[in-house]
Amino acid sequence: MKKINYIIVLLAIFNTLNAQVLVTAGNAPSPNPNSQAVLELYAQNNNKGLLMPKVSLTATNAATPFPSHLAGMTVYNTNTTTTVLTGVTPGFYYNDGTSWNRLEVQLPNIGDIKYSSIPGDQNGWYLLDGRAISTLPAAVQTRATSLGFSTTLPNSTDRYLKSKSGAETLGATGGSTSVAITQANLPNVTYNATTTSDGAHTHSYNDRASGTTISVEGGSNRTVVDNDFTTSTTSSAGAHAHTFSVSTGGTNTAVSLQPKYLSAYIFVYLGQ
Repeated sequence: MKKINYIIVLLAIFNTLNAQVLVTAGNAPSPNPNSQAVLELYAQNNNKGLLMPKVSLTATNAATPFPSHLAGMTVYNTNTTTTVLTGVTPGFYYNDGTSWNRLEVQLPNIGDIKYSSIPGDQNGWYLLDGRAISTLPAAVQTRATSLGFSTTLPNSTDRYLKSKSGAETLGATGGSTSVAITQANLPNVTYNATTTSDGAHTHSYNDRASGTTISVEGGSNRTVVDNDFTTSTTSSAGAHAHTFSVSTGGTNTAVSLQPKYLSAYIFVYLGQ
């Protein structure tokens, strides 16, 4: 008790005289405290660090083990809880007056999505590869279920991300990389045409040999019954039309809908 009181008195005197406090480790002469720092730590051999108080937090929205939230309080948490969205893991936390926040750069939130060139799970990020939720760690299963992935993770293989509509289930897949155009997909256009009324015309045919079967107008066949070599012409009476068909040469090949792309892996953050 005497030793503690002595240290407190010594620090108070130091603070009064210099307006800054320098705490050193080692017997060598200490440098002067930095004029911009209220408290400075100095290790003579550069082999000492600042050890933060270790506490066991229960949730980010609970002040426990403190009586209330206090903005600026910084601790090292030793506990792990799996409470959905408010769970904690070992690490540094600071209090903002209403909750605890983990001291990490760009800390992701449960459910965040990212692209990566790394093929495997990493630091709480899980590859969207269609695997069963039951294969994940227990705490991760709980978080995945809370997001709506109750059976399997979505399979993002060869898929693009889109915004979820109100009627869709989170993680639902759909769409196609190609489509075959049907008649209903063509423009609704009507083409009208009228043939000329001057349709009367004749046909010439050659009577070449007896017994030869030839086609005549109207689709019937006639057998030549004489041996004359005669060129004859049909009557011009009886205007008529002719029909024909032209193949488009199409093979019903589907039209590709996939634009130029860069392939990558897609992950969802489910924590560690």
